[in-house]
Amino acid sequence: MAETPRAGSLRRVTHVTEAPLGGVVSYLDELVGAQLRSLPDVHIDLLTPEINREALADLSGPRFTLIAFRHRRSRSPMALLSMAMQTLRHVRRTRPDILHIHSTFAGAAIRVLAPLFPKETQVIYCPHGWAFSRQGSRRSQAVIGAVERWLATSSDRIVCISDYERREAAAFGIPEDRLVVIENGISPRGAAGQPEPDPRSTPAVPDRRPGRRLIAFAGRFDRQKGFDTFLEVMRRLEDEADGIAIGSSITSKEALPDCPPNVQILGWQDRTAVFDLYRRADLLLVPSRWEGFGLVAAEAMQAGLAVFASRVGGLQDIVVDGDTGRLFQPDDVDGIVALIRAASDADLVRFGRNGHRRYLARYTAERMSKDMTALYNRLVNENTGR
Repeated sequence: MAETPRAGSLRRVTHVTEAPLGGVVSYLDELVGAQLRSLPDVHIDLLTPEINREALADLSGPRFTLIAFRHRRSRSPMALLSMAMQTLRHVRRTRPDILHIHSTFAGAAIRVLAPLFPKETQVIYCPHGWAFSRQGSRRSQAVIGAVERWLATSSDRIVCISDYERREAAAFGIPEDRLVVIENGISPRGAAGQPEPDPRSTPAVPDRRPGRRLIAFAGRFDRQKGFDTFLEVMRRLEDEADGIAIGSSITSKEALPDCPPNVQILGWQDRTAVFDLYRRADLLLVPSRWEGFGLVAAEAMQAGLAVFASRVGGLQDIVVDGDTGRLFQPDDVDGIVALIRAASDADLVRFGRNGHRRYLARYTAERMSKDMTALYNRLVNENTGR
């Protein structure tokens, strides 16, 4: 006979996302990994597209279940409908205390079914960057904002991954009593059980050409992440720097622009390889056009790497201009090139050291997991007391 759970005790958490690879998957790798370490008595389920299985391979244990969606195009209408129905069946069968939904498409497809969920299941939604904050027409932003306001009534809480995201939500009329800020975090070296790294003590790194800087890029090769801006910056610096890009194109069907000869494309890599790149590079360039948080910036700071980033979204909260790196306006290639040329080797070392201290103070996975667990327990206790 199964043990009857104590009233108000956290027993089961279900995470679900439709997002393929990229920042949301890195976030789940960190959050779920930290939860598995800190919540040994809680069963954790993760529903996610099949393409993410390899990236989440380190998540395992007797109280962890990964359920993969089979659709190749995870954001097609049929795939979203299938995901929503599979999630509904899973929730009604397992009756989790917390259903934690990640990313816009999953949030829309699943929250419309909230009236069918068991009454003990509390719904948490994390957009990982509001769709109405992306570049687009005012009309489309207004429509998306109206949909998010309506769906907010089906969310017990909405987790904002930066204070910028909270401010944007409030500006679009999403009820502030539903909003809570829990900033992203990463574990040492981006993986459980790996030792805490020491910040870089010298700008000279192995495997780079003498007299040239090594500039890193990590993320999807699409318009949001500003990959075209990265390539143009590297063209301008062809005689001064080399670039290494980790990632690939996911959302765009357009062919990638021609890469200049001083840029090497590595494709998607595991977290250890990304960390190794950050330890070798002189700076990480993050030329995003919009960003809910900017996890790659925190990852680089953890490795003691200077971050040069767009003054957009959550990146403005992570990077302290002139202290942990530099901020610039999106699409300002001339300005980016000027900032890189103006930064001395000593500046880059100082940025990296300060960034590492900022990571330790604000962006660890254990802090993120602790804050999230406190939210889970608060919701479970509130629901039990109704």
